[in-house]
Amino acid sequence: MPERLPIHQIADEIESSLRRGDEARLVVAAPTGSGKSTQLPQIVLDRGLAGDGKIVVLQPRRIAARMLARRIASERHGRVGDEVGYQVRFENHSTRKTRIEFVTDGLLVRRFLRSPGLEDTSVIVFDEFHERGLDSDLALALALKTQSTARPDLKIVVMSATLKTDEIARFLGSADVLETESRAYPVDIHHQPLRAGSQETAWDGATRAFTQQRHALGDEGHALVFMPGVFEIRKTIETLKRSKGTRGLDILPLYGDLPPEQQDAAVEGGARQKIIVATNVAETSLTIDGVRLVIDSGLARIADYDPRREINTLTMQKIARDSADQRAGRAGRTGPGSAVRLWSEADHAKRPAGTLPEIERLDLSELLLFLKASHIGSTGDLQWITPPPRDALEKAHSLLHQLGALDASSTITETGREMAGLPVHPRFARLILAAGDFGCVEEAALAAAFCQGKSLWTRNPGPETRRWRERFFDDDDTSDFQPLLRAWSFARERRFDRDQCESHGIHAMGAREAGKIAKELTRALGSPRNSGTMTDGNALAKSLLLAFSDHLAVRKSNATLSCHVAGGRSGTLEKESVARNGMIFVCAEISEIEGKTLQTNLRLATLIEPDWLHEFYPEDFSREEGAAWEETERRVVRRESTKFRDLVLSSTQRGEPTKEKAAEILAEEVIGGRLKLKGWDAAVEQWIARLNSLAAWMPELELPTIGDDDRRLLVSQVCLGATRYKEIKDRSVFPALKDWLSAPQHATLNAYAPERLSLANGRQVKIIYENDGAPFFRAKLQHLYDVDENPRVADGRVPVVAEILAPNQRPVQKTADLAGFWANSYDAVKSQLRGRYPKHEWR
Repeated sequence: MPERLPIHQIADEIESSLRRGDEARLVVAAPTGSGKSTQLPQIVLDRGLAGDGKIVVLQPRRIAARMLARRIASERHGRVGDEVGYQVRFENHSTRKTRIEFVTDGLLVRRFLRSPGLEDTSVIVFDEFHERGLDSDLALALALKTQSTARPDLKIVVMSATLKTDEIARFLGSADVLETESRAYPVDIHHQPLRAGSQETAWDGATRAFTQQRHALGDEGHALVFMPGVFEIRKTIETLKRSKGTRGLDILPLYGDLPPEQQDAAVEGGARQKIIVATNVAETSLTIDGVRLVIDSGLARIADYDPRREINTLTMQKIARDSADQRAGRAGRTGPGSAVRLWSEADHAKRPAGTLPEIERLDLSELLLFLKASHIGSTGDLQWITPPPRDALEKAHSLLHQLGALDASSTITETGREMAGLPVHPRFARLILAAGDFGCVEEAALAAAFCQGKSLWTRNPGPETRRWRERFFDDDDTSDFQPLLRAWSFARERRFDRDQCESHGIHAMGAREAGKIAKELTRALGSPRNSGTMTDGNALAKSLLLAFSDHLAVRKSNATLSCHVAGGRSGTLEKESVARNGMIFVCAEISEIEGKTLQTNLRLATLIEPDWLHEFYPEDFSREEGAAWEETERRVVRRESTKFRDLVLSSTQRGEPTKEKAAEILAEEVIGGRLKLKGWDAAVEQWIARLNSLAAWMPELELPTIGDDDRRLLVSQVCLGATRYKEIKDRSVFPALKDWLSAPQHATLNAYAPERLSLANGRQVKIIYENDGAPFFRAKLQHLYDVDENPRVADGRVPVVAEILAPNQRPVQKTADLAGFWANSYDAVKSQLRGRYPKHEWR
């Protein structure tokens, strides 16, 4: 039996809450190490609270599901897969005999699709719910709907170490709330940021921190180092092993894809002290006894939306403050400990308090497809703790429609139902299904893997490596995936040997990962394992078109890699791409890079035939006649265009456009800053500022102001009658301005908002008008002698500010009260300037 843990102190309350009748709901807030993940399911089972049904425990991470199942099975002296089991993606260790089953949240969602009533399940436990994964939110919404309709006997438990109990209890309505005491000890926090000047890496910083803080381990304690991913874990272990300060310690990795025996070695106790280098899987769920020192890189790979690939993916990000507190707390479970953060206190203060729920930051097309394929149909039929954002749902609808998963009325199609049955993003589900029709599932699965995993090509290869890499390219290639497929086959034949792969410019780990992902995808479809053979390139190209039709691009000409892209975008094709040999292609990646300008790069391109578009999307074509801007000739032309959705595939010139349309298009180029009218100068802007200012000061005059739309109209008037830029660039703008006002209105403007005014001493000054400020004039101090009052405009309503200049023309002071200046400020200005400019008059 395990030692008595804090969760046992509330076992009676747990039983009482779950026996209260239909629609039982319970919230448990229990800190890490309290035994909630391992003991609560056993309490529920042993007290008969599940009847004859299963207790399904949701875990956000696969490694936690596996290890918790093994831990409980061991405590109950059984085998995993009998009374206690687990199921994660592509791995099932549960049977009909299983009573406690750990699953990842995505798998429970798919169970609802197959069996909406979950007839074999009596209790659902949502562990670590504070992480707020998209599938966790959806699974809870589905469980609540099932409980309130078909299964009032279904019991729901929501628990976490850092749960905001008030918020979740209000959401659940009638839920009981139970809390356990904390067994945490104090933890000293130290900030030791990476040395910026030396470009210190996270693994070097972690090794330095461990050397300085090793004394915190004492004689029996362990260290836990948090790194964002497998690559960083391996580099950290290599660096730690070279350090003298780690002699006598075991250094072990811990991450999701690690073999079970190595996971056990990291988590379970042993005779020797150890350093565990882990991803954020060690942040929650898994308790590692004896940790006295935590070293935190402050980074994690977090689920996010990648606009480059337009899919949900993992990106490296700074963790939020609550995650940092969770990690640090790992050092205080069995005694006082220390935590070292490899970032500054200032950086820590700027980090968000918590991570946004995934539903607010991820693509929702997979969620929407599931709902369409289920008996539910829409998000509005569910109770959400955080409602899905409307704009994200609209984007998801659009993508699913383009993929053929939804028809024009947003009803799921047969293709959509098949896509929903595959455990991948809808875009890749469509790719795999299409490949099944065209006979290239193996190649398509690898292509999908290349899009989701690490790059297959090594970075910055030398000349010799580049020559080897070029051997994977063929002059007849029509897709950038074809050399990748050859390179992957080469790597597999050499068992992904690192030296052989890298000498040929191939990233061995990336190739191995791609093969693993592809194997999982083909297995999910029920296809044979990848054979490594190459089928007809057209088959893969057609499959990619059906998955990426919204990434269709057309090069602007044979002489450029600049392209028009579907969705009204523009981009630049990679210069190494095989698509440079054609005009129309789809790209699997669209990346935006911020620099002096926003640059859009098109990667992983595949040439396609226009006939395929007619074959697959006959209703998405249209023909249009109209005027268009021709950049090369810098003129407006009349064209007849063939369009695929909003993308012009081809166009033919058909004579001259109407003068009104030509003027409108020229005006758009001017307003957009792509063409410049020399005549639209500072004098024009002053005239507009005068008019708009006077209209604001004296609304009773009812003068017609000039806004953004009016500017466009004025430019169109200037351009009227022209079709080429050279015809308008030197045209005067003032004739159009003259027509804007009647003669009496011109007289009113000149009278109440004059360009120049005479001062009291007889000098004339130019008035400068601003759209959002007071009018002003500039004058040397000596030219303002005998002027005790600011001039006024707008029939005396608005004073004109004086910008007083020194003899060197630099501003000294701005004032709307010249009398006050002479009385209060002049003597100080005079004493400051007189010595520098003794030849000027000083009164």
